[in-house]
Amino acid sequence: MNRIFEFYKVNLEGRPARWLILLLLGALLLWANSWYSAYKLRQAWKEESDRSPKTEQGGERITFPKDSPGLARISTLVVGKGDAVFSVVAPARVIASIKTSVNTGEKIILFDSGETTQLYAEYKRSRAVTSKALKDLARVRDMYVNQAATGREVTEAESNYAIAKAESAETESKLRTIGFNPKELDSVSGSTLWLICDVPESRLSEVQKGEEVKIQFLSFPGKNFLGNAEAVGEVVDPALRAVKVRVTLRNPNEKILPGMYARVDFGDPRTSVIAVPNQAIITVDEKNYVFVSEENGVFTRRRITIGTSGEEKTIITDGVSSGEEIVTDGAMLLKGLSFGF
Repeated sequence: MNRIFEFYKVNLEGRPARWLILLLLGALLLWANSWYSAYKLRQAWKEESDRSPKTEQGGERITFPKDSPGLARISTLVVGKGDAVFSVVAPARVIASIKTSVNTGEKIILFDSGETTQLYAEYKRSRAVTSKALKDLARVRDMYVNQAATGREVTEAESNYAIAKAESAETESKLRTIGFNPKELDSVSGSTLWLICDVPESRLSEVQKGEEVKIQFLSFPGKNFLGNAEAVGEVVDPALRAVKVRVTLRNPNEKILPGMYARVDFGDPRTSVIAVPNQAIITVDEKNYVFVSEENGVFTRRRITIGTSGEEKTIITDGVSSGEEIVTDGAMLLKGLSFGF
């Protein structure tokens, strides 16, 4: 500006009319340049707005222009009914190794902890005490009939039997809580391992008593063992929100020891179901949705009901029909446009 002022001062001094004309022309050029820049900016905004997706019906319908860059981020999949296998994998621990002594033929049980060993011993003792108390009660009652015992002695025998039975029930209840049915130990024959799995209560319906399961031990990576889910717990762990499932592995050749950790896979085969990738499903306010491609660049939000979920896929039980095309990649982009966040 200083140079321009110097130029005007040197060349236009004494020429006020020409100086004024040139000043007005300069101002006009500055205004024209500013207007053109604002015009170009408005045009760019308009073009960008024309290429942006439009939402309708409260966000349920989203329309992309053909040249919208957002379309490149969206992939779709035509859904259909088919078979699927969902894994319910639960952590497990070997809680007991059951063998038969070669010399005596007696059952040998090795538990994974000293506490369990002591609890089982208390159960065995309480059962023996209960059995003796029942025999004593029968004897005293017989003596009372034959006038060889008093009513007081009968009452004491009945009380002793009730106490013994209550103690036996208490120890059995404690064993059942940690996954044992002690009475079933009596029927086990041959070399057997018992494992306890913690199955989330939300997946318990997918675990069937007696089904074959796959077992992988941390100590034997890459090797699968086959076992059976022989018992399902009767209580829910309030801390883990899980139910204990006992798995039996018979006659293992490897040296599997009580206390070893494993993973148990309860295979859950399904037939004639619609299973979609997990990334296709979005959840808002505890409701599940997918986006269905209606035509080129037009997507509709659809509420769905889901069933079993796996690591990669989820079954849709209602809301989508076979042959419809849903969004897989880009569902989160549509979620932001549909719900405004």
